Amino acid sequence: MTAADNGGTAMTRVVTLTTDFGSGSGYVAELKGRLLQATTPFTLVDISHDVLPHDIRAAAWLVGQSCPAFPTGTLHIVVVDPGVGTERQLVWARLGPPQAYQEFLCPDNGVLTLALKRLPLVVARRIRVPLEASATFHGRDVLAPLAARLLDGLNPESLGDPLDQLSTLRWPASEETPTGVQGEVIHIDAFGNLVTSLPASLLPQLEAAGRLRVGLHEITTIVRTYGEAMPGTAVALVGSQGFIEAAVVEGRADERLDARIGTPVAIDAPASEFGPA
Repeated sequence: MTAADNGGTAMTRVVTLTTDFGSGSGYVAELKGRLLQATTPFTLVDISHDVLPHDIRAAAWLVGQSCPAFPTGTLHIVVVDPGVGTERQLVWARLGPPQAYQEFLCPDNGVLTLALKRLPLVVARRIRVPLEASATFHGRDVLAPLAARLLDGLNPESLGDPLDQLSTLRWPASEETPTGVQGEVIHIDAFGNLVTSLPASLLPQLEAAGRLRVGLHEITTIVRTYGEAMPGTAVALVGSQGFIEAAVVEGRADERLDARIGTPVAIDAPASEFGPA
């Protein structure tokens, strides 16, 4: 949608929303209502309003994975904020090179952890919270009105004090072990596929090992895409996000493998590489 029809062909700026408010929530409507008070046309995109309540890491995944796909200059508003009203800061930040930068309005609570791994921090500023703002809804009373002002030409340099760094969460990575490589499940998508912290570069090692361990289960069918195996087969493959995934063809791997965020995964080297147990 756009705030208004500018009657021309110039590209309008994109604004995205990511919250844990729930689809159809009145809170989402209030957030959009404040945002749409901007007089400058813009395109509004919902990344998701179904982040699990208070799940900062899930929000960091969604924002970090999706933001590089958006046009240069996109403004991402992220409101997953269990610390709303406390001493945690609200921030405006610009990430990425000049030809592909992205801007963010969000709490400084780690929601930009993955985005910061993908795009370098260029500049960030602390946002002042007006006295009249609700202590429990900074998205509506602080971030959305500020986004409207930025769309209408407010210079970000007029915001609060600059920040040299932003808060980040511990982000899982793959680790070498005496018997191979281990990681963990970092995301479960809508299909029940398990995205692991094992990068796509480990595919040759996975193919050599011939199996992926997920918790107490082993997957021995390694494919390039889901259609290469029969329905109901548990498979391992490189997913579109650039990580090794565990999936069940036309089923749910999270249920079949009794897996959740944090479930350990591993690629074991062939026995001949590390000797007898």
